[in-house]
Amino acid sequence: MEFLPSDIIQEIVSPVPAESVLECKVVCKRWRTLIRGSNFTSMHLKRQLNHLHGGNDCNDNLAAKVEPCIFFACRIVNPTVLRTLLFHGGQMSDRISIGEKYIYNQNLKRIYHPPMHEDGMYDHLVGSCNGLVCAFQYHNLVMDPIYIFNPLTREYVYLPQIVVKKEDVDPGLIEEEPDLIVEGEVDMCNRIACGFGFVRSTNEYKVVRIHYLDEYCEEGNVEVYTLGSGCGWRAIGNTSYEVASMTGGVGIYANDAIYWTSYNFVVAFDLADEEFRLPPAPPCLQNCRHDDIGKFVALGRHLCLYMDDEFRMEIWSLIKSSDSKETWCKEFDINYEVIVGTHKRMLQPILLTRHGEIILLYAESVLYCYDPKTTFLKMISNEASNDNFQAVKAIAHVNTFASLEAMGENSKRYTVRPRRVGSPLDDVIDELDRVSPCEEIDTTTFRFR
Repeated sequence: MEFLPSDIIQEIVSPVPAESVLECKVVCKRWRTLIRGSNFTSMHLKRQLNHLHGGNDCNDNLAAKVEPCIFFACRIVNPTVLRTLLFHGGQMSDRISIGEKYIYNQNLKRIYHPPMHEDGMYDHLVGSCNGLVCAFQYHNLVMDPIYIFNPLTREYVYLPQIVVKKEDVDPGLIEEEPDLIVEGEVDMCNRIACGFGFVRSTNEYKVVRIHYLDEYCEEGNVEVYTLGSGCGWRAIGNTSYEVASMTGGVGIYANDAIYWTSYNFVVAFDLADEEFRLPPAPPCLQNCRHDDIGKFVALGRHLCLYMDDEFRMEIWSLIKSSDSKETWCKEFDINYEVIVGTHKRMLQPILLTRHGEIILLYAESVLYCYDPKTTFLKMISNEASNDNFQAVKAIAHVNTFASLEAMGENSKRYTVRPRRVGSPLDDVIDELDRVSPCEEIDTTTFRFR
């Protein structure tokens, strides 16, 4: 191994998944040096993105070309301290195939990050795309999608914050909602929509942020941030589509676009040309009642809409026909009342495994697996509260070596604060944060107890 040419070593290692590359670094010092080099990380990222997005087979059935991992935001259960932490949860297929139950505190790996907000009404995660994660940061009464990071390398960057002044707001809105102004600041928490995605033709990551300053959210101010461009937030105009929501107005990325639902409509923002359009809506959304909830999720390489109504969930996928027309196809119809009983709680699809099973999160606590071949839905995890977690949120994530610094961002790498002496709870928190000073990437399994 020591005498192999460098280009041969890179050819051997570059197709390997990012998690396994970390193990390749211990083969010898030469391999470690090569793997840490910018040439290898660029080659590995290029191959992985080609594997994720390559090919012209967009008309195939739902399929996970690369099985994503599950990525969590969980709140620690403690009567005196509220703290939300981020975790890498690993892949699910192997555990499912051998019938192994997913135990939270045996499988979660801590992701190091600055403090997250603690308002249970709002989301923490905007989304994951090609190895990078976008998260909300709370400031000045705004949930702002400005924290971008790579969980594998601990590299991160803060984007410029949104600034909204009282004089920017429609006077009619202030008259209608006087509580909107708090100590001179404008409460924008329910008046923001956003999304995070990737443009395949230019290899650019983009964040979209829309804020509404009028009384009825009839005109949204649209801004786009292209990572590494050096242009900051660019104002690109207004939109008449209302896509803000109580939880942050998070759009879902698929096929070079960000998608939202707006009443009975589907709203898309194409990241390449930076324009809005209205794709066709699936029948379940066209005919839904006002209290029905239709939400998007990306399963495999397809945008999917799921409608949860009276213990029955429909999942529809958006596909392109041979003449490039977009149509919706009903993929799954899941009846889960027999499994969860009569206690109605939210069931949320998270990801598709490489074997075609759907991983779902029930009641922000329990993971389920749905096998479309057998139409069998089974519980595959323990209750999150058994491991001192609550308000669990989950998204799909694929690890890559995408580098914010290489894109041109003034990024930093998160370092862990030194262990301090304090209360027993402080010891617990410090145990979560502790890492060897020489360790570059954390692979320590998280155990709360």
